[in-house]
Amino acid sequence: MLCPKCRNTTLKRVTVKKTGVQVDRCSRCKGVWFDAEELEAVLHVAAKELAVPSDAEKSTSLSCMRCNSPLFRFEYPQTYVQVDMCKKCRGLWLDSGELTEIKVVRQSLQESGELEEYAPVPGAKGQLLRFIDTAIEALMGE
Repeated sequence: MLCPKCRNTTLKRVTVKKTGVQVDRCSRCKGVWFDAEELEAVLHVAAKELAVPSDAEKSTSLSCMRCNSPLFRFEYPQTYVQVDMCKKCRGLWLDSGELTEIKVVRQSLQESGELEEYAPVPGAKGQLLRFIDTAIEALMGE
């Protein structure tokens, strides 16, 4: 499989030492491809059930290396890291350094008790759930 970023470099399977999970890494740009739910297995503070939000922008240049669908760019939950994800197979591309940044930020949030374990629910359902949460907080005086 070719790197979605470099396009002419073959990704190499590497095993993450602590978890035994195999991910695909580009030796040229140092980006990493995670198949659906692999990031959760590798990073204990990863957002669970991550999906492409409805307001995500379609990447102009990146395609999924698994199913050739376009990747969508959005901010990883509770960080400023812009990641690229496939809506179809839920594969996730992280550029060099992004995994470390996600880990550091989300570990800090966990230590302060502010980590949201689950990714926000996208679309109208997510908006409704957030509205309900806000209404309950207002009623409870929080």
